[in-house]
Amino acid sequence: MIIDAHAHLCRAPVGLDKIVECGRLEQVWLMDVSGCELSTNDFASEAEILQASKDFPNFFIPFGYLDLRKQPDCIEQLKEKGFFGLKAYRPEKPYDALEYFPFYERAEKLGMPILFHTGIVEKCSRRQMGSHLSCGPTNMRPAHLASIAAAFPGLTLIGGHLGYPWLDETAENLYYYPNIYHDLSGYRKDIEWLIRNLDHKCHDGNEKRYFNDKILFATDALCYGNEQGHAEAFKLMDFWTLFLEMIGGNYYRWGEPEERKKILYCNAKRIYDFILKNRSGK
Repeated sequence: MIIDAHAHLCRAPVGLDKIVECGRLEQVWLMDVSGCELSTNDFASEAEILQASKDFPNFFIPFGYLDLRKQPDCIEQLKEKGFFGLKAYRPEKPYDALEYFPFYERAEKLGMPILFHTGIVEKCSRRQMGSHLSCGPTNMRPAHLASIAAAFPGLTLIGGHLGYPWLDETAENLYYYPNIYHDLSGYRKDIEWLIRNLDHKCHDGNEKRYFNDKILFATDALCYGNEQGHAEAFKLMDFWTLFLEMIGGNYYRWGEPEERKKILYCNAKRIYDFILKNRSGK
């Protein structure tokens, strides 16, 4: 089984029952970015994402858009609506701007993980999105997650896309901070970096943890809710499953069956179960 830890739903989705019943996926974590008012893709609305999670509970896991232009109490509102976690995208200022810390403090208190877009971002002009948002990737560098992780050790942070092209910053996140993870969605530019680093040992307080303990499989494509998107999702599942087996299986520690399974399933499952256990009563 696989967990897709960073995915999107299209507007007016159809055929979701086929994905739920496909036998390959246990969960799909759906990211809401409708608050950005993007005109570049037909992303689902907040209501559509929540409806999918209600129609297929424990399969579609909803992450609400973390709108850093609002007041910090929007975090409580998102949790009350039914969101499991939060998705940060296109902030006007760097993620680690001190004025954003009250948002992270609330997320930590409420046990809501945050998936941050990191690295290169889709080209988008001012007129193609809402106001006071970032057009480029500079405010979303992986290094900005470091001070947040240090300030809020109880907060789970996931950097999307491995933060390309700032892969050295991603490596430091994985190496040093126990509460930072990264997903490999949208990432096929520098496969050699991934091969070289998956066996890198962490120094985050757990002597037995390696980089492949902190990387999650994800698609990120505008996949779910239409036939073409579903086909693309399965293609990505096939690619990464074969990559981990055929490249890793003969040469690397991370290619052992139980080690590559961590990326496809176990790491995300551990995060999900940990969040559920520790947020009870919050």
